Amino acid sequence: MTGIPLTMKRLVVTAPGKDMASCKIEVQDSVIVPTPTSGQVLIKVAASAINPSDYSAWYRCNPDQCPLVMGSEGSGTVVKVGGTLTGLLSGVKVGSKVGFVNLKDNQGSYSEYVVADAFGGVFKLLDDDMPVEDAASFFVNPFTAIAIIESAKALGAKAFVHTAAASQLGQMIVKLAPSENIEIINVVRREEQAALLREIGAKHVVVTGGDNATTWKEELKLKVKELEATIAFDAIAGNSTGDMLDVLPNKGTVFIYGGLAGRAGNINPIDMIYNEKKIQSFLVTNWLQADGILSTLARIRAASKNVTANLKEGSWASTQFVDTTLENAHADLIKLMTNKNGSTNQKMRVRMGNAD
Repeated sequence: MTGIPLTMKRLVVTAPGKDMASCKIEVQDSVIVPTPTSGQVLIKVAASAINPSDYSAWYRCNPDQCPLVMGSEGSGTVVKVGGTLTGLLSGVKVGSKVGFVNLKDNQGSYSEYVVADAFGGVFKLLDDDMPVEDAASFFVNPFTAIAIIESAKALGAKAFVHTAAASQLGQMIVKLAPSENIEIINVVRREEQAALLREIGAKHVVVTGGDNATTWKEELKLKVKELEATIAFDAIAGNSTGDMLDVLPNKGTVFIYGGLAGRAGNINPIDMIYNEKKIQSFLVTNWLQADGILSTLARIRAASKNVTANLKEGSWASTQFVDTTLENAHADLIKLMTNKNGSTNQKMRVRMGNAD
């Protein structure tokens, strides 16, 4: 393990904008490397994933929040432990490969080093042979996939509708669903996205674009009736939320967990007033923290065991990455989002160099 430097680089937003392209982002290169206190560990970051929840905040932040640190999850190697008891009680030691989340004290994961809570923000990777950078997206998508399926099962659902289903998260849900004995009705915009999902095992896919632009909703209604789906998880919002509410049976619920199309709309009030349909929010951290500390710990332990055992390429929790650097992250993300296929089947990963 090489020595720990005094300073490091990190990525920050210096000014918001009207969209991703117009916000200002820069690399700070003389940031003091944080020091772990009792209960914390210092991690040399190998890589960090760029999630939609990350980049939407970059250009929507307030000017007085800038410089705004960036990044919510990542992976790396522990290089320092804050006290002997921390290592003994957490099982995390110098040299441990870990995923990390829930950073505090004005830290972001697009940094060369971060300090994380050894007991609530660090997840030791079970497979020492796996490249540590492959765990860069170990939390947001895999834990959300588990949370969505577990929430649906808790409501007694036999099947549910999922929008933006060709995303990395959508693919994880498709791969995980058979072992959980639940059916997924996948909603996508393009036929090539449908083909991608069918290749990995999806049985029910509805395409909303192309030749299906005027007929997809009726097709989806029939599929909902056939599979007795009572809920939908909507990552899009905009008009999608109202469309999903429309296709569900009376007393059905649409859970919104993303806002790709902006404010939710297209909602028929009759559905909510007389047909007793509902719209609710959904967030993975709320699911984790529901029903008290003992339930939270049990969920985290079970989800972590499932995810860390399945991060290898080809497993349900694995992610297909497109790599970038701190210096090129902004330009590369804009390029990825504006190409013909968008970010389907690709998640951008900021690499900090090879882990020791």
